[in-house]
Amino acid sequence: MKAPTHTCPVCGFLKLHEEPRTALGSPSYEICPACGYQFGVSDDDDEISYEEWREDWVARGMEWTSKGIAKPRGWNPKKLLP
Repeated sequence: MKAPTHTCPVCGFLKLHEEPRTALGSPSYEICPACGYQFGVSDDDDEISYEEWREDWVARGMEWTSKGIAKPRGWNPKKLLP
């Protein structure tokens, strides 16, 4: 059985392992391998909104941020942006 995947609300990456926030609002602390946003840290601790992070990530060229997770073949961030 295939594990469910979740979408990053910042960049639209389709394969997060957990929901960024639970139904009760608790963060996953997962780091999106595409844009680098860490749920529960970037937002709660650093007070950076999804929109602010997205704008900065787009301005920097939408580069894949993960060093340990390979960029998916054919990955096109422009098609995924929310």
